[in-house]
This record gives sequence, C-alpha cells and structure tokens, in this order.
Amino acid sequence: MLNTPHALLLVCLVGATDAFYKQWIPDTNYENKTNWDKGDVPCGSDRVQFSAQRKVSVFVETTHAVQEMQLPVDGELILNSGAGFYVVSGQDPSCGAGVRTKFKDSDSLQWFDPALWQAAATLNDLQQGNFLFSVHEESVPCQHDDVVFKALSSFRVDTHSSQSTIPVKSVSVLGETFDSRSEFSQYLSSRSGQLQFHGPSAVTVGNPSCGDPTGCDCGNSVNHQRICGSVTCASVSCKVPLLPMGHCCHVCGAIITISYAGGFNLQNYRGRIQSLFLTQPQYESIQLGMSKVLKPQRVLGVIPFGTSPEIQVVIVDGETGDLSEALAQDIIKDVQSHGSKLGITKAELQASTGNTSTPQSNAGMVVGVVFAVLLMIALVVILAVLIRKGMVQMPPMPSMPSLSFFRRNPNVGDHNGAAHRGFDNPMFDQPDALSDIPGLYESDSNTIALTRTGVYFINPVYDENESNFSV
Repeated sequence: MLNTPHALLLVCLVGATDAFYKQWIPDTNYENKTNWDKGDVPCGSDRVQFSAQRKVSVFVETTHAVQEMQLPVDGELILNSGAGFYVVSGQDPSCGAGVRTKFKDSDSLQWFDPALWQAAATLNDLQQGNFLFSVHEESVPCQHDDVVFKALSSFRVDTHSSQSTIPVKSVSVLGETFDSRSEFSQYLSSRSGQLQFHGPSAVTVGNPSCGDPTGCDCGNSVNHQRICGSVTCASVSCKVPLLPMGHCCHVCGAIITISYAGGFNLQNYRGRIQSLFLTQPQYESIQLGMSKVLKPQRVLGVIPFGTSPEIQVVIVDGETGDLSEALAQDIIKDVQSHGSKLGITKAELQASTGNTSTPQSNAGMVVGVVFAVLLMIALVVILAVLIRKGMVQMPPMPSMPSLSFFRRNPNVGDHNGAAHRGFDNPMFDQPDALSDIPGLYESDSNTIALTRTGVYFINPVYDENESNFSV
C-alpha cells in the first residue's frame, strides 16, 4: 500500500449507487493506547488523569484497575456490559511502580480532515479492512454517503464547516443507524451527542441516495480550502505533476476527462474498467479513481459562467506515472472503439510524462468550427436581407471634417464685431497701393509679375527651357 499522499485515488468499482460508507478513524476509547500520553493503557499501579476543563466522552469496553482517577468537570464514561473500574491497594505486581498517565485531548480532530476517514463499498468491507482511497474532497463524507462511527466506540469531532449544515445520507453511532433528521437531531441534543459532536455546523441526515445514473457530485467543493488546510503534500518527481479536481496535492500519473451523453452509466463503466484492465497482471499495482466532477466554465478562459459535469478518471502508480499512462492509453483506445455505445462523446488525456491527447475531441472540434462558420455566414445573409428591406438601418457613419473648416472665413468677426484679417500685407491686401512702389512694373524688373490669375514670383536661377537643374 502506498503512503497517504500517493495512495489517494482508488475508488469503488462495484456497488449499486454512486455512494460509499465513510468510517471515522479516531476514537476516545479507554483501551486505545494511542489515547494516552505514555503510549499505553493505564494499569493497576498508575494514576489516571483527565483534563479538568476538557469535554470528553470515553468508551470503556472492559474492567480496569487503577490507583486513582481524576475526572473532568464535563464528560462521560460509556461502560460496555461488564466494564468498570476498581482501585488496587498498594502496588500492582503486574504493573510495576506505576506512573501518572494523562488522556490526550481530542478537541482538535476535524470532520473535514481527509486523513481521519476510511472509505469502503460495503459495511462488510469496512469490517474486513478493504478500504478505498479517493481524492481529498471525496475522502470526507459526501452528501450521499453513509457515515459510520464504530459500534463499540466513542469519539469527539469538530464540525466546523463553510456552511451551517453538513448533509449526509445516514450516521451510525454506537451501533445505531440514524437516517431520520428528527431522530438524529434528538440524539445530537442528548448528553452523548453534545460531547461527541461539537462545532457551529450541524450534521444532518436524510439526504437521498444518488439517483443519477451518470453519478452525483460529492458536494464538498465548498469546503475545499478547509479540507486542504489539514493536508500536507509530499514532493513529486515526475516531469509534469498533475492536480486532479477535488484534490489538494499534485500527483504523478494520468487524468482522463470524459464527456458523456444521456446513455452513460457511471457504475457500469466502472465495472467495465475493472473487468477489462484492472484485473490484468501488469496493472495490479494501479490505483484508479473515477467520479463525477463539476468543471468550471469560463468565457475566454477568464470570466466564469457556470459549470459542466464531467467524469474524472485519475490513475496513479507511484513516482513516474509511466504505468498509469499505459493504462490511460488503453482506456482511450477502448473509448475510440466503443465510446458511442457507452454514451461517451469525448475523452481527453493528461499524463505526468508530458503527453496529452484528445482522440475523441478532434471530430467534435471540426464539426464545431464548421458549424461556427456556417452560423456566421447565415447571420451575415440575414442581416443583409433585413437591411435591404429596410427593416434594419445601419447606423450613420461619422462624417469627416471638411477642409473648408480650416480655411479663414473673412466674414467671421472677432469679439468686437470687426473681421479678423491677420497682419496687413501691402502686396496682397492693398492691390491699389502697388503702383506706389518704385520699379514694380519696370521692364527691367524680373522678380514679380502680375497676370490674370494672380501674382507670382520669378526665380532668376530657374530656366524653364532647361530639363536639368544645376547650381
């Protein structure tokens, strides 16, 4: 079995519904040596101490001898049939000199800590230890799951949540199963219920089983940050680490994202993957997780506008992900051959080796592009027809400023009513005065000439008969 950061994603491949049994691992049992600071159950020579200000519900399965016992101000001892305590006078020969041992605090144990839960397909699997692994969000009880606290056991769990309630299908406590909201509410208000469940959010039962053949969303994404806050991620060494949806850590392996139609059945497809691939010897070390996820959709990759349901298949095998990719490629080939019969419309592959493929999406992409082009052409034709019939008018184009706007208008006066004419030029503004300028019309003058079209200057250097210019 892999360590917790890597062995995360094996989920049930059998069962009638897309829901599981989730069992709480910690307990507050007197006989559990991990609950004592000395790492062992107190014996007849020991002095037992419970923190005075800590609330606790302790299950005692058998009879125990002690030297003395300090009880908390607020707590309880749940005695199994025939269980109890008695005081040993003097030293217990089988115990030695004896020590003072203290019961550990359990107030910090969080409902949304994935490491504190075990998942199984059936109650029998829970008893036999056939536990399953999944992404972190689904390691915690989902909205359609059955929650189990061990029969001969007590516990204390903090139910802090991002919502006021934590909905599940049912809860089993001390061997009694609650699936009625009113009955479980009565238990929560009892003395044992108040000591076992603490926190502002209330666990509620009565949620229905998943009735969708394509699977149901776990519903724990709203508590993703809270879940990941209690997870410590291990380093990975693969080329392109992958981050599955609903998971807190990057993994080495492969992810297949499946889009489906109405005929898809998640449980049937799980069984198909189990019988076709996971029974093969080369894939016996593979861990595979399959569940429905709600993938966020974004306009231009930025603006969110809802979610799209998809099936996420996560495959891990260890550090490199090579074996995971081999299995993923086999699954993709099976989708190519039989996807239409299974209700699968598209399958995309991501591998931590850096390889990606979308064998089922190419045809869909071509169809989408063709459809988009045809749609644009149709819109243009419709718009042209509407404009031609006068039903739609194009907005007027902004006019460019006329050059006359920049010309000086002699009729426009200044602020005093007089026309603004700039500076006085005796040659242009007062043509009658030109005769007073000596030599202006003399025959030897070749600098200024008057014609019918106006006045122009003659450049003595320029010869209009020459084709080349030279100085």
